Amino acid sequence: MPKTLLYRPTLIDQLISNERINSYQSVFQPSNDVELMGVYLWNAHVSSAIYPIIGATEISLRNAVDRALRAHLGNFWWSGAKLRYRSFAPGVSPPQPVKAVRDNFVKATRKFVAEQRSRYGVTGAVAPNHHGVMAKTEFSTWGFMLDQEFMGNSLIWPSRLGTVFAGAWPSSHAASTLSYAHDLVSTVRDFRNRLFHHEPAWKRFGVRSEADALIHLQEKIGKIESLLALIHPENLRLFEKNGFLNIARRACTSHEIRRFQHLTQTYKVNSLGKLQSLVARGGLDNSVIRAKLYSGQQRQFLVTPV
Repeated sequence: MPKTLLYRPTLIDQLISNERINSYQSVFQPSNDVELMGVYLWNAHVSSAIYPIIGATEISLRNAVDRALRAHLGNFWWSGAKLRYRSFAPGVSPPQPVKAVRDNFVKATRKFVAEQRSRYGVTGAVAPNHHGVMAKTEFSTWGFMLDQEFMGNSLIWPSRLGTVFAGAWPSSHAASTLSYAHDLVSTVRDFRNRLFHHEPAWKRFGVRSEADALIHLQEKIGKIESLLALIHPENLRLFEKNGFLNIARRACTSHEIRRFQHLTQTYKVNSLGKLQSLVARGGLDNSVIRAKLYSGQQRQFLVTPV
């Protein structure tokens, strides 16, 4: 049972630390250590539920940009003077977004070469592989690629913008759509970094209560959905039809917090009719229901809608 665990001093004081857990206490106001640890574990559950859609968004954006520019500028479109920018002037250092793109591809190339040597025992010179380098790029690369520095006559935007973003545009003006996409990518990237660095997914200035935290998380999922749809509507349909978006949104609910705090009811199932009613309830509420089944021996199950 959860109450038999050594929350203090072992789990909270030593293995997690009070500095990390204090923010959970102040925002979610748990009444004891079982509930406090529950909301901490719920945060990990939220991150794992959102991870698939945020990872897919990054990959889809990367591939959409690469596909459009490779058709236009060829393989290694980021190298040399292929990638032109608006404020170019001879002898003048490029602006920060352009420099960041170049630096990111240099870093990605080095990662690819290092992996070839360590994983496959390659010695000597290693020829960069287009797809291998692309796979090593950081998410920030694609935010920098959507900078206005690359917008203008004979530049990559707007001529290739419709190839990258095949979904409904928020505006008929390419510059406005580019800014919109840039802002979406920045928001999703910042949120992604918080998840990947094991920070509280819900944390932001102005979040002071459980309700604030849940609103914030639902807003972030909405941003991910918007970016997926902008890249291509089939992106969004893929994750809708397979339940990933529903799983992410369901994770960010008060019911799921209560479940991890062991404050939800466990239903005894001793008939098919009882099981059918629980399935109907979970489907109606989009909630996970804990059930005890008696078939030879008592076992617990989660009844989860998709």
